[in-house]
Amino acid sequence: MQTIAALEVVGHRDRKGYAVAELSSATKTATPLRNVPQSITLVSRNQIDDQGMQGMADVVRYLPGMTTGQGEGNRDQAVIRGNSTTAGFFVDGMRDDVQYFRDLYNVDRVEGLKGANALIFGRGVGGGVINRVSKEAGFAPLRELTLQGGSYGNKRVAGDLEQGLSDRVAFRLNAMYENSDQFRHGVNLERSGINPTLTFAPSERTTLAVGFEHLTDHRTADRGIPSFAGGPAGADVATFFGDPDVSHSDARVDAAVARIEHRTRSGLTLRNRSRYAAYDRIYQNVYPGGAVNAAGTAVNLSAYNNATNRANFFNQSELVYQLRTGLVAHTLLAGAEVGRQVTDNVRNTGYFGNTATSLGVPFDHPTISTPVTFRQSATDADNHVATTIVSLYAQNQIALSARWQVIAGVRYERFDLAFHNNRTDQDLARKDDLVSPRFGLLFKATGSLSFYSSYGVSFLRAPATSSRR
Repeated sequence: MQTIAALEVVGHRDRKGYAVAELSSATKTATPLRNVPQSITLVSRNQIDDQGMQGMADVVRYLPGMTTGQGEGNRDQAVIRGNSTTAGFFVDGMRDDVQYFRDLYNVDRVEGLKGANALIFGRGVGGGVINRVSKEAGFAPLRELTLQGGSYGNKRVAGDLEQGLSDRVAFRLNAMYENSDQFRHGVNLERSGINPTLTFAPSERTTLAVGFEHLTDHRTADRGIPSFAGGPAGADVATFFGDPDVSHSDARVDAAVARIEHRTRSGLTLRNRSRYAAYDRIYQNVYPGGAVNAAGTAVNLSAYNNATNRANFFNQSELVYQLRTGLVAHTLLAGAEVGRQVTDNVRNTGYFGNTATSLGVPFDHPTISTPVTFRQSATDADNHVATTIVSLYAQNQIALSARWQVIAGVRYERFDLAFHNNRTDQDLARKDDLVSPRFGLLFKATGSLSFYSSYGVSFLRAPATSSRR
């Protein structure tokens, strides 16, 4: 009899790159996902490509605990654990809180972080945040061109070009253009974006990355179908209520970023990231101003527009150091963030025939071309707001053993807001000192299963209440 030696075959499941084992946005340090005491869902670039995702509404469908709102047809709006927000959006851990539609052409992945985490992100909604991680230039050559066409005149082209220019310098260019109609009558979208980035590696311990993005988005502002008797009205889903030629949403974003990171021989990591973004946005709409009348025969239309110009500047400086005290490992983080946001906001009311703020139209013929004049009413906003933020934060990630870990930290934030009403020449201001602690305890039961308990505090800015001259 002949004996055959045992043969062991080991295989690994192919997840097509959907799984991301490590991230830094939740702790500001490179941390395995299973070591973070927080509920996090990641949508990777491979998943974005496989599902044909193009905007935040597409991504949110795959983020448990989050849903997307209608956003009045002119902006991204998310509901995160019951908290509705248009400001809970970040890019590379930095605030991106203007109301507009974001594109995914230059995004490596999207992260949905749920629960209070003001230590990392500062003020904001308690439900959580949505963070986009941008593509950066690497040294591996890449040539990618995506063409898309579909029903209702859908046309889109996107490209991703990456190339090492030398052993120290790499270049990457992401670009996109789309022009599409919809099944909704008179609704159109045209947007474009270009995002060049450069990475410099002057030494093995130092990296500098810079980039600039120019994004434009022009689309019909579509408020949808009105309600009737407590539910959606029974109109054809393609019917536009209002004037599609007057209803539009336009956004222009110009953003410049710079990141530098240096690792010393002693194990200390120093990094600094800056982002300046200029937002120019206006939306204007003629829309159903209420429900269909009781007879189901008529609906009133209203109109207004709103223009926002904002300049954001944020800078984050951080130190990370790893050490051991006996059998206990520590990852220490100390950082500071400064920010400045300057916003001008103007709202105008629409007057039909230059006289009336409401226009009744037949329910079966609600698409109009009646002239509309936009001017300020007695309650329309016209203001200038300047916000200054200064934050200090510290954190310690403690590995007590192979199974037990603790994370503890605190953030102090000084929030200074100055508001000027251009209509009344009134000045309002407030200053807040915000303290946001964080504590988490994590137990790793198996190689793929962790249990955790966490405590955190988040703050949402209150209206200005104190006046000054």
